[in-house]
Amino acid sequence: MHSHPVVPEMLQRYSDNDWVEFLPSSDNTSPLSMRAKLRIISQGKSSDNKREIDIFARKFQYYLMDGVPVHRLFPNNAGTTEEKVLRLTIANPYSLISSSLDLTRRRRPGVSNVGIPSNFSTTFDNITKLSRTPPVALSSKLDDEEKKRFFSIETDLSPGPVMMLAKSKKDAMILLCGLKLLLEREKMIPGTV
Repeated sequence: MHSHPVVPEMLQRYSDNDWVEFLPSSDNTSPLSMRAKLRIISQGKSSDNKREIDIFARKFQYYLMDGVPVHRLFPNNAGTTEEKVLRLTIANPYSLISSSLDLTRRRRPGVSNVGIPSNFSTTFDNITKLSRTPPVALSSKLDDEEKKRFFSIETDLSPGPVMMLAKSKKDAMILLCGLKLLLEREKMIPGTV
């Protein structure tokens, strides 16, 4: 089991805003955009920032491959939750674009998840949005602490967001910042940072 990765200070501010695949170019270059920050770093002369981002990305991949405990939210079913694990399965070590992100049952000691279908599975190629903002209908049902732990993933193929609560605000920050970084590197600006 790998330890929690530490989000580089230069990227921490990007963990609270949404990531959307197809933003207007003006939004991609705003100071609030992780994409703009990564481009600046990749074009800079200092390799320290690049190295720090690479270390975080590598540790985050291991962290996600180990599986991160979350609670899946089912707001249409009386606001129920189910304990799950969000896990990255890497198909090609040279490109994460075809790797899968799976939301599965938690493994119990001595019990294998083999043959048990996941509740949600997608490749990085299909992810179109990551968000920390709960939908209005759900927001009124969450307390302040739960709102800090909330995040969701949307894909080309999902009928709506797959909504989850991380174990802590820190885990939510790590998950959102790490996923945004991996998506930016793979989908938006390949070959940078």
